[in-house]
Amino acid sequence: MSSLYESLRESLLKLGARNPLLRTALRVQARASGFEVAASTDQLTLSKGTRRMLLPVSHYPVLPSVVHMWDQVFDTVMPEIEGQIEVLDFSKPGLHQYKASGVSLWSPGLVEEDSMEAYTSAYQPQPGDVVWDVGAHAGATSYFFAKMVGPTGKVYAFEPDEGTHEFLLRNIELHQLKNVIPIKKALAKDSGKALFSMDGTLGAGLAGYTQCEDKQKVREVETLSFEDACRDFEVPRFVKMDVEGAEVAVLSGALRLLKEKPIRFAIETEHRFHREYTSVPITRMLSEIGYEVWSSPFAGQQFTWARPAA
Repeated sequence: MSSLYESLRESLLKLGARNPLLRTALRVQARASGFEVAASTDQLTLSKGTRRMLLPVSHYPVLPSVVHMWDQVFDTVMPEIEGQIEVLDFSKPGLHQYKASGVSLWSPGLVEEDSMEAYTSAYQPQPGDVVWDVGAHAGATSYFFAKMVGPTGKVYAFEPDEGTHEFLLRNIELHQLKNVIPIKKALAKDSGKALFSMDGTLGAGLAGYTQCEDKQKVREVETLSFEDACRDFEVPRFVKMDVEGAEVAVLSGALRLLKEKPIRFAIETEHRFHREYTSVPITRMLSEIGYEVWSSPFAGQQFTWARPAA
């Protein structure tokens, strides 16, 4: 049944974010999980218990993720209180305060949930380290990495989505992150150009890899292979990667270099690749070149960590 459900869901997502059948199916799925869903021309409202979340209507494709990560998102940022109701308003760009750190960061819509414990569970960047934040979005993880590596370290933040990149720059300026270098390019298997789905959600990514694409928001972006990025910038000690399914392609083009360079990885692998999680081919590829690789669910998502074997 689970396999049949996943196949049906993937087929519906391919219809595109604007398809009314997909939107209806996603609302039905959310309601089956105990959520109340209301939709207007430009806004989605989800409610469950004493919590309410407002989203842009363009965020339809991420409804399953919102439902899945509901508690974690509310545990990540401070809500507004309206009577007895906690409200998170992501229907428009806003400045949101992270609960654990007290830090406020701009976001174009739905915030990046606090996954730093997962990303740093196998290795915590040290002062002076060079870190790559691949799929930096608006820079929440870039901010925390910047504080870890300090003024002698560097964080290269890769974010090709035009709108999201603007919020990355805004957060860098807000917090004077002089050790964060924004890169408006996507990491891919090869350097050149590729189509990118700029739908404004946390699921934005290279076309052909994302679960759902808005054809009206697909744009061409510059890409860099992992090897060329090492040449153009610096070889990282640690890489955080969240590229919505393109992680297999990115790493497959870097195996020769990774044999020679001791690089540690923390990768969000809650993505499907030929009907299996991307953790499966990543484990196989990196193990074959002598890396220790392991995966585990963490706060409701699948993560994969890797390091060169001793």
